[in-house]
Amino acid sequence: MIAGFFIKAAAVMASLYGMIKMYDGWMFFTYFTNISNILIDIILVLFLVLDVKMFLNQEVKRQVRSQRLYIIKYLFTISITLTFLVYLCILAPTSEGGFFHSYFRNGAASFCVHFITPVLAILDFFLFDHEYQSTTRHVVYATFVPLCYVAAVLILANVFHVRWDEGMMAPYNFINYGAEAGWFGLELGTVNSQTVGVGAAYMILILLFIFIVLGELYLLGKNVRHKSINKKQ
Repeated sequence: MIAGFFIKAAAVMASLYGMIKMYDGWMFFTYFTNISNILIDIILVLFLVLDVKMFLNQEVKRQVRSQRLYIIKYLFTISITLTFLVYLCILAPTSEGGFFHSYFRNGAASFCVHFITPVLAILDFFLFDHEYQSTTRHVVYATFVPLCYVAAVLILANVFHVRWDEGMMAPYNFINYGAEAGWFGLELGTVNSQTVGVGAAYMILILLFIFIVLGELYLLGKNVRHKSINKKQ
């Protein structure tokens, strides 16, 4: 329990530091990175409170940690994992300042929200969240957060005419449907900070597939760890 407390606390502190350094007005809340960090912070703080409550009274364990809370934490952990993977594999390599600069600019704020917090949140999930019961439908739930995010971006861009860096139609280059590739095109020679050269619709489908795969892997890993711990007991 002590290790879990420190991992959760460190994840939240790194996230808050990074977001405070990066905050630049209301547009800050249109980026999935920040939304996923806020969501994981909320659930980690809640679990921190529950950890303290259980530490003070071991008999309340079953009452304070419900199945519903575990599922929510599972969904938010997958969301922060996508933040980690997308930045590592897509955004950092296509950054104009270069891979390492993209992480360590602005006092390493980006490194905190894109790497430290996600990694700690993932560790926390696998080390301490192996007890809850899971089913395949929970994997489908994992797509809820990104689909809501895409819908919100489309509303902001088309209804409220919001634009992001250098007039982009979306906060990120891989879903910027205003670039040369549009929704369904392929312009692989145009990869830069505003586009990955692949239609936004394809990228959204790929990311949803990644969400589902991550969901399955996380549940598999959780179940393996649960069985391993039970055998030792």
